Amino acid sequence: MFIAVKLFLKLNPEQEVRLKWYEAVFRFEIERISNIFKNNGHTFEYRYKDISNHISYNSKHLVLVQAKAKYTTEQKNKKFTMPFTSIWSNSSYELQADCILFELGLYEHKELLRIPCYINKQQKLRLTAGRHTNLKLVCSRGKWYALVYVDIPFQQRSGQNQMGIDIGLKVPAVVALSTGEIKFFGNGREIRFQQRRYQSHIEAMIRHHQKKKFVQFQHKLHHVMKDYDHKIAKQIINYAVQNEVSVIKMENLMSINKRYEKNGSKALHHWSYRRLQDYIEYKAALAGIRVLYINPYNTSRKCPQCGRINVPKDRAYHCSCGYQGHRDAVAAINILHTL
Repeated sequence: MFIAVKLFLKLNPEQEVRLKWYEAVFRFEIERISNIFKNNGHTFEYRYKDISNHISYNSKHLVLVQAKAKYTTEQKNKKFTMPFTSIWSNSSYELQADCILFELGLYEHKELLRIPCYINKQQKLRLTAGRHTNLKLVCSRGKWYALVYVDIPFQQRSGQNQMGIDIGLKVPAVVALSTGEIKFFGNGREIRFQQRRYQSHIEAMIRHHQKKKFVQFQHKLHHVMKDYDHKIAKQIINYAVQNEVSVIKMENLMSINKRYEKNGSKALHHWSYRRLQDYIEYKAALAGIRVLYINPYNTSRKCPQCGRINVPKDRAYHCSCGYQGHRDAVAAINILHTL
């Protein structure tokens, strides 16, 4: 399993100039080689020696990887422009106690750039949990960050219980355990209230053409929702560990955002099913819990008791066999028992 640890870089003006220059060279080489592939009509094994020596030798293969990905992606979709950034292989940088040592260039262009970084206690634990792989530079709103990718070996947790999770909008997550317990996580009403409040602010800023404030507010909203998802995911995994869960099952909802976008749902623009699932999967892997994705077909309509298909009215589920329950709880139970 790979995780990304985001470290804040404390650059001085001279170091920022050097990194911006290196970024420009890296991007230029990707663009140049991608255009060569385009002119030839196919990719091929481009020679390392023909890539700029201003790029570290151990990172040259990453230029080729991104150039090939850019060419392949843009061949499939002519209108799509693939974003790319500079990447260091694990042989081109060294993570030290309070700084990162970057290797720039090759031969006469070679130099080492030592950049201080901030590493908190939680980040240290994650960085020491596995093997460091590539490092990616990110500049966001004038601040520089290093994304260090760590390969963490999966260690399966022993446990007899399984868990089914239904991700929803009105109730963020409903959990069903193989022991028969049902538990609700998150407050859907609070989310919808905050979304309505934020939406009114957004509409006011659009009316008054406050573009800068609008962008800042979007960033704030994005971080608020991400933080909320992280907290829910943490609560769910803690609950799973307490109940000796070794397997978590969730619905495969890759297409749900597109489906709701077609229906014009504003709420789902802010509430990402997939993001919460990603956080659950990530935290589950750290806890040694395996995650399986199942077909979502009829999970909220099938009666857990007799198997009959019913259309629930609002949040209540009723079946002619006498079974009654919360619609999302029914879905979580069916997810749990789907093979």
